[in-house]
Amino acid sequence: MSSETSNLLALPSEILVLIRNDLANIEDFKELSSTCRALRALCGCAPPNLVLRLAAASSAVFFRPDPYFLVAATADQIGRWALRSESNTAQFRKALKGGIEGLFDLLHASRFTTFNPVTDLIDRCAGRQWYDIEDFWGGARSDAETISCEPERALFEIAIYGALFQPTLEANLDGRKGLDLDTRLDFIKYCIPDWYCQSYKAFTVEATGPYRNGWDNVNPRMDQYSIRHILKSSKWRKAWDEMREEIGPDFVDERRQRIWACAVQMHGLEGLEILRPGGTDKWRGKLLELREKLEKMDATNMKSLIQRIDVHHEIDWLECPILEDEIYCCVRGMWPGHG
Repeated sequence: MSSETSNLLALPSEILVLIRNDLANIEDFKELSSTCRALRALCGCAPPNLVLRLAAASSAVFFRPDPYFLVAATADQIGRWALRSESNTAQFRKALKGGIEGLFDLLHASRFTTFNPVTDLIDRCAGRQWYDIEDFWGGARSDAETISCEPERALFEIAIYGALFQPTLEANLDGRKGLDLDTRLDFIKYCIPDWYCQSYKAFTVEATGPYRNGWDNVNPRMDQYSIRHILKSSKWRKAWDEMREEIGPDFVDERRQRIWACAVQMHGLEGLEILRPGGTDKWRGKLLELREKLEKMDATNMKSLIQRIDVHHEIDWLECPILEDEIYCCVRGMWPGHG
């Protein structure tokens, strides 16, 4: 390792992230990632939106024909987005009149108009905006604690969980088996790395994937703990509470309500537009269908959704995906008495 690289790695992780995010194109990204193991890991967890921007800047060199290659790679997402609402369809048709370049511009616009507001919400829940307040530790924040959170990455991690396991949720509500709890926990363990995610009692985390070189190499990533904080944040909950009120009242039954509160958030990247002004109207039919299925489930069926009691007898694990509960299981070893 050169002395220049050693000096670079001496910088705080926040500065290294800023350097990565300010790269000009995918060539610079490739060179940075090939410098050393630590910088390769930093580039390996880059948000998809950053990679897309850098790829676009290099499309004339690496992704020819330009911009056909990148449009073809994302055409399925554009088409699904266009079907979500009449306004999306109108924007899509307008973009078509700009030719292939118009479609490429739409790809950027459709991502930014949805992702930026939600990323900003996450930043206010656990990022720089949350920290950036006078007397943070003196009572200005009721939920003050030490968190290392990259809002855009947290957004994608939450969205990916929702997209992967939303079919499981629907299968469960229809009385069918989906991907089980252990499979969902494996996703959280290894695809949402966290320095605090370590083995305890009956919970096992293998030294593979992001942990193959030891837990110290994952530090200071706290992705699981950050997401748990976000999901419990009053700002995050208020945004989704207001959305659910537009669909129908909350359930009195605790288990039914836990599923409902999580279900509305499990629609992948496209589902994030629910939080935009007017977003509920576009998703009303789907959300009403989910709520109706939950409402019609009788007590026997609700009881069958319990998979098992956890090792500490604190949570009745549900067959249905509940991200907040599952995240808690993965980082719980950090609390005294659980490790």
